[in-house]
Parts: sequence; structure tokens; C-alpha cells
Amino acid sequence: MSVRGIEFGAGYEERQPVVLLLDTSASMGRPARHPRIDELNEALRSWFDGVRAQERLRTRVETCLITFDSAVRVYDPGPGRLVPVEEADSERLFVLVDRLHPPVLRAEGLTRLTDAVETGLDLAHARHRALQRQRVPVRRPFLWVLTDGAPSDTEGRPLEAAALADTAERVRRGEEAGEWVVQVVGVRGADLPLLRALAPKATSLLENLDFGRILELFFQSTDDSSPDQDADLIHRQVEDRAAKLARMDRLERGLL
Repeated sequence: MSVRGIEFGAGYEERQPVVLLLDTSASMGRPARHPRIDELNEALRSWFDGVRAQERLRTRVETCLITFDSAVRVYDPGPGRLVPVEEADSERLFVLVDRLHPPVLRAEGLTRLTDAVETGLDLAHARHRALQRQRVPVRRPFLWVLTDGAPSDTEGRPLEAAALADTAERVRRGEEAGEWVVQVVGVRGADLPLLRALAPKATSLLENLDFGRILELFFQSTDDSSPDQDADLIHRQVEDRAAKLARMDRLERGLL
């Protein structure tokens, strides 16, 4: 796997926080012979290995890993496991990519996507401010969301678009203020119209791309962006790259 380096400038260690929000709901356990959760686990291992292989990235890219099903959990590298957010030590949730080895994910439960996004925004904002207080050069965080379903309530009922409005507004305001960039990708069965209610300019449907290629696509969007680049432009670049990847995939499978 190839991962291009990020140009952070010379003479200092600039940090790039990345939050991975991963759907681990029951639907990720399908199909039975080749469950999507197995594909995601392999993609995560490969992606982290690829980034760690780049010397310039090992001390720059720091990652926070969040999963969502019936509950939202965050990977706490202290005990080395996924824990409820309220039980985690917030000071150590962002880990330099060189030191993070992702846990094995399992599929179960519902799809508490909006809760996960709110958690991710809170943690990203806190980390960005903490690094600024420490006078560590830091870029705005990127939040990457991978899901194969639709946001649900505590009973498993799909949320109406109106129920996503507050979170969507928070995402929008933060992007306009340069606080973060949020990118959502739906795969195989995702409710694209509902996901677009959450992130209208930042949602793609990549039904036929594997998780490894999607992670690489996200990483390139982080890699190529400049600190002051408009979030909408980043989203358009991701859409363009996604369309090209999807077209290449169809060509490889002889569908064009």
C-alpha cells in the first residue's frame, strides 16, 4: 500500500489530527461468507502499516478511533481497547500513528451515527485547542465517517432528516470557521439521502470500492489540502477522486 507524505513545513513537527468514525453495527456483519467488518479490519491494518512506513508521517499524523453501533466507543490506547467515551482518558485518545495498532472490530447493534459525529467533533476540537495551548503547530482536524446504513435512534428506527439538523449545523459552522473538515462515505446499502442531510457537501456513495481504497482516498484529501484551503473545495476534490475511482473499478470489472 502506498501513502503519500504530507508537507508540513521544515524544522518542526506539525501535527495532523485525524478522527476515524467507523460503523460497527450489525449490518457490517454481512454477507455471512465475507462480512464487511472483516474487510474493514484488514483495511485498517493495511492503512496504519502504510502510514507508519513513511518516516515523515510517524511523528505528525495522530489518530483517534471511534466506533458506533448501539453505543459510541473510543479506542483508549492505555488499556488497549474500545471503551465508552466517559470512561476514556481524553488526554491520550489521539495517538501518533506510529504507536496506534487498531483493535479487531466486531459487528453488532444499531447505528448511532449522530452521537458518534458529535463525540468526534468534541474530541477533535479539544485536541486542536490543547495542541495550540502547548504551542505545537497543528492543522485543523479531519473527521472521516464510514457507514453502510443510516443514523438510528435508541430503538433502531431510522432518524428523520430533521433530527440531524443540529449536528449538520454544527458541522457546517465548524467547517466555515476552519475548525475541521468532515467527510462521510456510505458503502453498500447506506441511506445516501439521509446521510446528505447530515453533510450535504461532503457525502459520497462508494458501493463498489473496498475500505482500503476509501481510506486512501480520504488520506489524499488530507495530504493535498493546505491549512487555509476552503472545506468546500476539499469536498469537491474528494468527490472528483471518488468518481474516478468508481469509474476505474467499473472498468476493471468490465462494466463499462
